[in-house]
Amino acid sequence: MPYKTEHIPEKAVCVPGSEPVDISELIPLIDHPNLQRLRYRKQLGVNHLVFPGAVHTRFEHALGVLGLTQRLCRIYGISGRERKLLEAFALVHDIGHGPFSHQIEPVAGGSHNHKGGESVEKMEDAVEACGLNCEDLCEMFAEDNNLARFISDRNLGTDKLDYLRRDALHIGFCGVPDIEKVLKYSVVTAGRWAVEEKFIEDLKRIQKFYSYLHQHGYLNKTALSVQRVFQRAVQEELSAGSFTKDKLWSMTDCELENHLYNGKSDTAKGLYRSLWDRTHHRSAYVIRPQGYGFVERTADKGIAVSEWDMYKLANFSDKYADCDALKKLEDDLASALLLDKGEVLFAAMPYFDKLVPRDVRIFSARGQHDYMLFENDRDHFNSLKGDYLRTFAIRIIVPPEKRNLAAGKGEVIEDFLANA
Repeated sequence: MPYKTEHIPEKAVCVPGSEPVDISELIPLIDHPNLQRLRYRKQLGVNHLVFPGAVHTRFEHALGVLGLTQRLCRIYGISGRERKLLEAFALVHDIGHGPFSHQIEPVAGGSHNHKGGESVEKMEDAVEACGLNCEDLCEMFAEDNNLARFISDRNLGTDKLDYLRRDALHIGFCGVPDIEKVLKYSVVTAGRWAVEEKFIEDLKRIQKFYSYLHQHGYLNKTALSVQRVFQRAVQEELSAGSFTKDKLWSMTDCELENHLYNGKSDTAKGLYRSLWDRTHHRSAYVIRPQGYGFVERTADKGIAVSEWDMYKLANFSDKYADCDALKKLEDDLASALLLDKGEVLFAAMPYFDKLVPRDVRIFSARGQHDYMLFENDRDHFNSLKGDYLRTFAIRIIVPPEKRNLAAGKGEVIEDFLANA
């Protein structure tokens, strides 16, 4: 008689970089149109223009998070109602994303978590068909939900661990750390992770890889430039009245691209089409943290480099996180440089404090002591911080043929920014 060591799923689906994912208990959710629309929303937005393999979708990621969450439940012995609720949240955690994911969120306004709760409320029949309560599932989107932190934790949540592995796979990066080893040798109390001291180096590798993926993937200078060109095209089309922000949230990638290609705004159409014929904006003036101007590669390029202290960089990031304020700044600078509206854009990184991984508690299985990783290992924390200091930049980007002109007006730009 054969031994049965584990549940054999009645229905499973294969996704890259994962074991087959058991979907037997969640088919009504998977088949719902709200979740199926994630097939048509790219995980990394327009970054496929920089990394050709980055065409994976939110739907693939959702299935990957589900698979990783199922393995986590087996490791930690999570069963019954909590297991099913956690697996359902893994599947729908990104259902609130609009087209092109995070890249359009600042333009559309609002939060994909809030939109996610609203979307799940409209799926009540599918939720109940899975044997779950809609209200319980909606509550999982709250940031202080201890059970949901198995998925949403900034260090070891299954959402983050899946996108680290999946995004690296599709971008083409190697060297992904052994994620499941750290999961296996961790504990969770009151919704907070703690990692066994023996595996502290594996945890640090995950944090360093997260840093590397941001530096060279998500925040790659060309990626930031095409993101801002795309965002500005969407802003122009919103201003022209082609659609509302509510309508924008509900679109798929293809629907939004169709609006931009056939839109009312000539500026939007020009910006959008520049992405496809590779005439999109390039860096002309780059602002780096004090002491890090040397990082910018300027050989054979018309680029001017300036350095600001961190207080000034933080103020700029806070003030111009609002896309409408950023659009006005861009147009005012274009006027000062005698360029047309839409020819001067700011491709700015989020302030680095928002991107450094969160501290993690380290414990000893023998009960000798526990402590916070960053508090105990300042070298590691400073290494992560240094990674972002080397990466951080605010880029003023212009069409390629205007690059030398803009770079040659460095004093005008400096005076303008000082007054702004």
